[in-house]
Amino acid sequence: MTPPRFDHLEFRKPQMLVGQTNNLEEQKKETTVVMLKLSKEQIKKLKKEANEFPSVYTSSKPFTRYEAVTAHMWRCSSKARLHEIEQLTSVRVGVDFHRRMVPPLPKHYFGNAVLPMRATTTSGELLSKPLGYGCSKIREAIEKVTDEYIRSSLAYMKREKDLSKFRYSHVVGSTQGAFLGNPNIVITSWINLPLRGVDFGWGKEIYMGPGAIAFDGKSFIFPSYDEDGSFDVPFRLQVQHMDAFKKFFYENIMISSL
Repeated sequence: MTPPRFDHLEFRKPQMLVGQTNNLEEQKKETTVVMLKLSKEQIKKLKKEANEFPSVYTSSKPFTRYEAVTAHMWRCSSKARLHEIEQLTSVRVGVDFHRRMVPPLPKHYFGNAVLPMRATTTSGELLSKPLGYGCSKIREAIEKVTDEYIRSSLAYMKREKDLSKFRYSHVVGSTQGAFLGNPNIVITSWINLPLRGVDFGWGKEIYMGPGAIAFDGKSFIFPSYDEDGSFDVPFRLQVQHMDAFKKFFYENIMISSL
């Protein structure tokens, strides 16, 4: 069997809080879920801010709405959690690799083809630098997903004797498997996922979205049912951090109605 050619840190235990040797206490802390909403204008404002930064952070393409919103949430969560400046923090994003393989997967391939990638920096760097810096770290993680990297990931997984440890993050309240919460977050994009027309014989759907937000730091981003260009953003966070997070989340992006 061909060995993996990369280290694949995304499959290893994520960062812990400075001074801690395990995440057991963090896993026990009470969490709550909020449904945030970003208007089309607020999203535009974040995207514009993300693309206004020193040339050192420039990319071949402008940062996307997803990258801008995700970097904004990453910064707000680190600030709300009162991280030390040297605290390592990561945001995990799912990268669709249907078209990244050579040759690409068949058009009607039905299975999941998503690789979890991790962007990492210190909270000090994340908060002291412009929004575009966080976007650049996310872009770096996404652009790692090449055909060679994907095949190396598959080789890495084939060597794992027990894959169950990767499943517990989907169970609300689970203390098994790796803890993906504080000081880290996980944000899944459903921006391009078709959420309309899911009639299973009972009539037109009232709502389509995630059924559970399983752990501290987990979020989804998807189009609002208002179909006005806005995003719905459900987010689970520790109770002690949520009020501060919401305050920071909407600071500086409130659009005047005048």
